[in-house]
Amino acid sequence: MTQLEQVKKIVSFVNRKTKNFKPKIALITGSGLAGSIPQMEKVITIKYSDIPGFLKSTVPGHSGNLIFGVYKGNNIMIMQGRFHYYEGHPMKDIALSVRAMKMLGVEKLLVSAAVGSLNLKLKPGSLCVLKDHINFMCNNPLIGNHDPAFGPMFFDLTYAYAQPLRKLALAAAKKLKINAAEGVYLAATGPNFETPSEIKMFKKLGADVVGMSVVPEVLTARQCGIEVLGLAWVSNMGCGIAKHPLSHEETLTETKKIEGKFKKLLEILLAKI
Repeated sequence: MTQLEQVKKIVSFVNRKTKNFKPKIALITGSGLAGSIPQMEKVITIKYSDIPGFLKSTVPGHSGNLIFGVYKGNNIMIMQGRFHYYEGHPMKDIALSVRAMKMLGVEKLLVSAAVGSLNLKLKPGSLCVLKDHINFMCNNPLIGNHDPAFGPMFFDLTYAYAQPLRKLALAAAKKLKINAAEGVYLAATGPNFETPSEIKMFKKLGADVVGMSVVPEVLTARQCGIEVLGLAWVSNMGCGIAKHPLSHEETLTETKKIEGKFKKLLEILLAKI
């Protein structure tokens, strides 16, 4: 089965369950951020495990639900939990969910993630609005599965993260008194945290934050013409900057602290986008 056939199968199943609900905005929640979803109307929830051909999320803090609903007149689709390369999923399969979003009608994608910071101005609890990224995964979800239905094989990434959406996010953060700044995300494979030497190198390369996701989703979205806003919440400082050993438990604990702030930020963004 080609990936186009897989995507069509997923979309057909979802359309039957939602009675052809047409989302315009999608949100992917990162580790520990699933509880920040604003209260929506006409909610329909579908478990990943019920969707034929859909991947399964195995990481603590990723609930594994597709949620559809209406917020302030906008049709919203939410991935409550994402898929990671380090879980063993083939990189090309991480493209499935975003390509399904496009086929369902999504025009704008908000990608959230918990990250480690390399920038002393972005301490835990801060928001990094992504302006660019560095792909250090040594892989790409678009390799080997191209179909014109997904967009062009070769495409520009000068504005991988839409400037108008970035401005909107920074203004919303300022209104909520959230420490926020634009920055560059570096994607590593994980699942281990980076070494202190790697963190020093990434900082020299121009990275502000580091994580283990986001980039595959953004590449897929931009290929098919979806505008992207990247929201990276700092849960810890990078190895060698932090004075203690890092853990996923710390990530979940720290993101829990900003859950309320993130919900308020989303309420502003989802109403205005």
